[in-house]
Amino acid sequence: MKTKYRLPGSNIVVRAARDVLKKRGEVNSLAQMHSLVLERLRRENPEYRLSRARLLKILALSPKVRIKVEKRKARRSPRLCPLCGSEMEDLYGMNLFGRRVKLGKKCANCGYSVERRLEPRRYVFYL
Repeated sequence: MKTKYRLPGSNIVVRAARDVLKKRGEVNSLAQMHSLVLERLRRENPEYRLSRARLLKILALSPKVRIKVEKRKARRSPRLCPLCGSEMEDLYGMNLFGRRVKLGKKCANCGYSVERRLEPRRYVFYL
């Protein structure tokens, strides 16, 4: 027996996230945001399913919801953007000797930037 499920569209997810944030003001973790948005979506349709990764990608690309990323040290710098999953471009600058040095990476798709060897520790969602 197959279980029925439906994937909500991006605009439906953003609308649900905005409703949650209007009520709460700020949500301090991806896990909590996922459970609140999923609860809100399932009031509309109990068959809706949504993964955390898809929620994060949709909200990162939406101008209606803002995300603050708290970071921590990592062993290596990321190749893919932790928010939207696209390739990250290297950022370069000049040192005092006129040599080109790598400063960090930036995502061309959503604008997320990171200094050398930092990774996301916590996501804070707000309007």
